[in-house]
Amino acid sequence: MNCTLYDCGGQRWKLPAPVSITLQKDTDAPAAGLKAVFPAKRGTPHAAFLRVEEYGCVWFDGVVDTLQETDGAARLLTVTARSRAALLLDSEALPSLYRTPSLPALVQNHAAPYGFNGIRGSTQLFEVPYTVEKGISEWQVLADFCRTYLGGALREENGILTAEPPVLGEALLLGNGGLPYLQVCRSWNLYRGLSEVWGQSGGYWQKQQTDAAMQQTGILRRRLGASPKSVLSAAQAEVNLITVLCSGWLPVQLGQPAVLHLRGETLQLRVRQILYSLSAKGKTVRLVCCENGEES
Repeated sequence: MNCTLYDCGGQRWKLPAPVSITLQKDTDAPAAGLKAVFPAKRGTPHAAFLRVEEYGCVWFDGVVDTLQETDGAARLLTVTARSRAALLLDSEALPSLYRTPSLPALVQNHAAPYGFNGIRGSTQLFEVPYTVEKGISEWQVLADFCRTYLGGALREENGILTAEPPVLGEALLLGNGGLPYLQVCRSWNLYRGLSEVWGQSGGYWQKQQTDAAMQQTGILRRRLGASPKSVLSAAQAEVNLITVLCSGWLPVQLGQPAVLHLRGETLQLRVRQILYSLSAKGKTVRLVCCENGEES
């Protein structure tokens, strides 16, 4: 595993082999998060960027949040970092009005100043004005435009922004001749469930979506939202989760379908969260999945 700190001028400092790494990607978090521990060298530069790669595969390229040196039984350097989406999440957008908005125009003003070179997505010009309110992040400006005008989600990976639908690989086969797994855990997170979601219609709030299964438990929770169906679907996807632990680091994508073979049962899943770990015990990947069809 090759880990390199670098600065905005292109200067690089190769780090020793890591003692441990955890890298987490989540459908609900625009920025991936990484924590790595290295044997510390004297004079470690306070560089702002970190890149992790192995055998030509870039596992992470992002912005350093903290550098921490500790002295004890061993001298260690701990680095925490997030993918480059963090730059847009942490920056507040200037209020503005786009009378004929387009994705390239928004990217030029809300992403290019932070080092992003364009975006993959539609260049269509819209006649419906788009207002950027005070108090929202640069990321939210772009994400809201992609959702409202283009009907899709904004994503970032290794410094590349895209508003195009993800090109997902074939279903990941787990068990029964596919990739072997070390452990499978099923969890029922009742606290995540919603019994009803209300939305506005004709200027009034009305109940628009219900979950009969949740209502039958006797647990009643209500939410209000601009898109009641999406709010309910997102909640349902968090109730029944299946976690699969595998050895090694697999190139898995968020949203990728997976087929899990258990004793006497086969589950159709979709990956919601990926947690890569490296330690003295080796490499593992933990996949948190919802049953296919429950994903929002």
